[in-house]
Amino acid sequence: MSSCFKVSRSAMRFIHFRLVGPAVIALAFLIAGMATIPYYAVARVDATLRERQETLVQRNIALWVNDLEFSLSAWTIWDESIAKIDNSFDFEWTDRNIGASLIGTSRTRFVAIVDQSDKLIYWRTEDSVKSRGFFERGADAIVADASVLVNEVRSKEAGHTPKGIPDPVKISRIEVLGDDAVLMTATLFQPDFGTAKLKVDRAPILITAMPITGSLQDFFGTRFLLDDARVSPLTQVAPERARVEIAVDPAGDIEVLSWRPPTPAADILYQSLPLIITVGIALLAAGFFTLRISRRAARMLVARERQMRHAATHDFLTGLANRSLLQPTFARLAEKGPLVVACLDLDGFKAVNDTHGHAMGDELLKVVASRLQAGTRDADRLFRLGGDEFAILMPGRTVEQADKACRDLSKSLSRTIGLSRCEVAIAASFGVKSVGSAETTCDAAIGAADAALYHAKSFGRGSVVIADGMGNASSAARPRLKPVVAASA
Repeated sequence: MSSCFKVSRSAMRFIHFRLVGPAVIALAFLIAGMATIPYYAVARVDATLRERQETLVQRNIALWVNDLEFSLSAWTIWDESIAKIDNSFDFEWTDRNIGASLIGTSRTRFVAIVDQSDKLIYWRTEDSVKSRGFFERGADAIVADASVLVNEVRSKEAGHTPKGIPDPVKISRIEVLGDDAVLMTATLFQPDFGTAKLKVDRAPILITAMPITGSLQDFFGTRFLLDDARVSPLTQVAPERARVEIAVDPAGDIEVLSWRPPTPAADILYQSLPLIITVGIALLAAGFFTLRISRRAARMLVARERQMRHAATHDFLTGLANRSLLQPTFARLAEKGPLVVACLDLDGFKAVNDTHGHAMGDELLKVVASRLQAGTRDADRLFRLGGDEFAILMPGRTVEQADKACRDLSKSLSRTIGLSRCEVAIAASFGVKSVGSAETTCDAAIGAADAALYHAKSFGRGSVVIADGMGNASSAARPRLKPVVAASA
């Protein structure tokens, strides 16, 4: 009887297991499945955020390089450079107007020129960098490093048939040698108004090298708000790190900028993991936390994207809109009615840079931007075009009103400026162009205002010059110019 009882109890346990076991196993799989879903969702959200951040960083680096490349067009798209370098090489003119001018007015520290046969005919290295590893190798080694860029420019030149003022033909790359990181650029010399012609179908090429302040990882990490930024060969980058290709070493191997991507979803999930384990049976709570993760991750993604978008369209130093917003803003304002375009640059800025250093120059640009903002209307739009050059779009103003506004700004900027280590006095020259219809292009209006600015500089510090008329973009004729105020300071 006792044995039968034991057998019966064993049978009951077996039956109970067969009845309850599948439900228990199914529940375990359900809980495991429900626990797995957040991990996949988190990984997907973080992967999307990482891809977007990589794309934005890559675009911002490209915009930064493009701004620097565009600034070289003042030296390379110039009839006189064709006459003095291509037609009949004038070393003294080249050294003064290309080498010394570039090094003195920009962050470029090495300038070289190769002729139509890619033979080195001129070079200049700024004294302060001659002892640095990248530059102490000499001009021949630096130009040899740039041969890949020169070949790409030649390839673009072969199919380049410009009409009117040409677009820049250029190519850049960042090169790393030891602790030195340098932005190298090769740019084709081209005539602008056709007063000088090339001797053959190949033009000289300008090669420049601009050292990047500090280390690459500090430079880009700070600029683009990256966490734990590093520069290393691609093979040394861990899979979980975000990365973009930014440079090459002298051997041609790719160097990548990598950083720890933000993982807001994963961070929140790991913080809530103990609670999920403790109340694992509360599937509704798990769903609530998953929804909360998604929402917070989306908010952080939108906030980070907004920051990166702002960095892509605004000047990092002054906070003003940069060149990328100029054309769409011009088109929008021109459609609404009359518009005045003013271009200005600072008289005496180079002297501040040379005497007190670039840090004081950067501080001065911030003060200038602040005074420009204080002296313009809410409806006006301010842009920093690069270096010490700015542009102002003034909708709804007449030329006379714009003239007065520019003179007021000139007076404001001529007041003594106190910087952290010194006091400086500068001035600003203005070129003004009135736009009467939406048919005028942004490039044409800016070109006319810039030409007026060029003439304003010849009338003395703080001058304002108005462009009375402007030909179409392909015309070689200069606008008619009228000086309206002499030096104010």
